[in-house]
Amino acid sequence: MGRSGAPSRRRVLDAVGRIVTASGIEGIRVREIAAEAGLSPGAVLYHFPVHGELLYAVHVDTVRRYVEGRTAAAETPGADPVQRLLAVLCAGVPPWANEHVIRLLYEMHGLARRSDRHAELLTELWRDERRLYADVIRTGVEAGVFETAGAPEEVAAGLLALEDGLVLHLVSHNRELGSDRVVAIYAGIAAQQLNCPRIVDAARRLRVERSAPEAGAAES
Repeated sequence: MGRSGAPSRRRVLDAVGRIVTASGIEGIRVREIAAEAGLSPGAVLYHFPVHGELLYAVHVDTVRRYVEGRTAAAETPGADPVQRLLAVLCAGVPPWANEHVIRLLYEMHGLARRSDRHAELLTELWRDERRLYADVIRTGVEAGVFETAGAPEEVAAGLLALEDGLVLHLVSHNRELGSDRVVAIYAGIAAQQLNCPRIVDAARRLRVERSAPEAGAAES
């Protein structure tokens, strides 16, 4: 198929992503994928003759998209360390982040319990995210905005673990946690860890800004 096969390969990956997000990873059939992608079963098997390779390709693609989004958020032009920290956070929290990608990511991570190469993907993702947080924290310390009792990498690991846990509960429909609550909890703990109360105020403004368009839509 050569280059002409790239669009159909993309359709297969996207179709599997939609199926996994809606129904989970177990029991996905080639005919189901083909129907969702609008392709023949033969076209699906052409790109991915082995089921395990298909799931791995979906996991790789999802991690790539997720990391690209978070990296772009960390590089927001003109943002100060507080704004960058919250931008990185929100790049992983729906509705600021793409909820489909977040849900798919958590579904695919379940494969890491049974597969070394899926576990390696999960490990690399953790390293990439920790590096983003550590870079933001280090920049904030150098600018005199943040203060840390430990190395930026260790503080970053703690904040990343906090975020992961909160978002997992959020996308799992824990009724105690909405998106605004996730941001508020994270901001409160980050403010303590980084000795920067301004994080709490900035997070509050962020939540108000998100609520404003919704309120306007409800009134119209």
